[in-house]
Amino acid sequence: MPGLNSSLNIGLSGLQATQGALNVVGHNITNISTPNYSRQVVNLSTAGAISFGNQMYGQGVTLTSISGIRNRLLDLQISQTLSRQTGAQTRDASIEAVSTAFEETDDYGLSALVENFFQGFQDLAANPENDALRTNLVGQAQTLVDGLKSQYRMLAEQRDAANVAVSDQVAEVNTLTEQIATLNKAVAQESATGGNSDARDQRAALVEKLSKLVGIQAFEDDSGRLQIMLDSGTGILVAGDKANRLTATADPSLGNYYRVDVVSGSGVATDVTGSIQEGSLGANLDLRDNIIGGYQSQLDQLAAGIAGGVNQLHYAGYALDGVTTSNYFFDGTVANNGLPTGITSANNYLGMVNALSVNSAIQSDPSLIAAAGVAGQVGDNANAKAMFNLSSGGQFSTAVSSLVNTIGTDAQRYSTSATNYENLSTALQNQRESVSGVDLDEEATNLMAYQRGYQACARFINVIDQLTNQLINNFGV
Repeated sequence: MPGLNSSLNIGLSGLQATQGALNVVGHNITNISTPNYSRQVVNLSTAGAISFGNQMYGQGVTLTSISGIRNRLLDLQISQTLSRQTGAQTRDASIEAVSTAFEETDDYGLSALVENFFQGFQDLAANPENDALRTNLVGQAQTLVDGLKSQYRMLAEQRDAANVAVSDQVAEVNTLTEQIATLNKAVAQESATGGNSDARDQRAALVEKLSKLVGIQAFEDDSGRLQIMLDSGTGILVAGDKANRLTATADPSLGNYYRVDVVSGSGVATDVTGSIQEGSLGANLDLRDNIIGGYQSQLDQLAAGIAGGVNQLHYAGYALDGVTTSNYFFDGTVANNGLPTGITSANNYLGMVNALSVNSAIQSDPSLIAAAGVAGQVGDNANAKAMFNLSSGGQFSTAVSSLVNTIGTDAQRYSTSATNYENLSTALQNQRESVSGVDLDEEATNLMAYQRGYQACARFINVIDQLTNQLINNFGV
């Protein structure tokens, strides 16, 4: 039968195991407020048995491992939800600023500017020889041009701000992926799967920060290292303990806005500008290249529609003298149907607002406004009526309403999405907290149990010590 020394070893194993368990309880309690901390538990097992005679005798207890309680599915759902939440919030904030600038009232807004411009033609038709009405029409035209340019410039500033944010956020992504790769190396070196729970928690916190910047897919390999790629699957950000960098490079084909590439360790660059869709980086790329760019496109088309329609009629009309003809109201060229050179439907009239201007000759001499439709008929108003009638079908007011409604709808959509994803994110995080979070009542119970266990083991060792002393004193062993 095993002797007293074996019994001392059994007691010692109990002291060591319960001491380790007490350390874990203390670690849990002190990290109750640490973000992304996963409650740790000890896994105890018998130390095995030895054969003596016809019996098997146990050798005590072993603390086999310490592991964190976490749910990978919840972690994945949270990171995906955070990507969509921050993406929606970023879009909402930018579009809300745009929406405020495009608010329509009876006296102010694009609709009023367009209506006042065409009303100038109607007023002139009532008295085509009136110099004041001609001057007023030129003023209304210039006000319309200035208004369109002002709105267009405001949209350009929003796109520029989004572009600057792209560069800043690419740098943030690189910092996070490098840190995740470093923690991957630490996790791969853990003595047992899940043993380095603190490193895994730190990595999970970094992954959540990363997911707020870009939509990602993440999974663990056999070594516990996270492999991370863009949610589109087009670019790998972290592979084991190596991080691939994102770069932001001014690209002439994008109007010198930043193109975003993933650069592999071998230096191969993959353009992912159109593949990053979620997170604040994805939102800023979308705002810059699609959403706000789309608003500008609608303004360009509106300006082209007004200028092209007015110019074609004006070119065929006659000035106050009944002789002068073949002038455009807005600057344009004959070769391009009255629009500035290079402004065509092939590129959705890109740049039309910036190119729009009232003919300088008409600004200097409003008598050149071609209100007459018949040569030699001083005082004729047929062409002024025709130019006013361009607006009677409502095509321009419809275009303005379409743009304003699109902006308002987008603002409402992303505001609602941001709120919904925020609520979902909170629910998922609460669910994870119920699984992985520290419960002080549970830890207090464990603290008491391990304390009693430690005391019992110490008592057991004390008994063995007394027996050993008695054996030595009585038999001189």
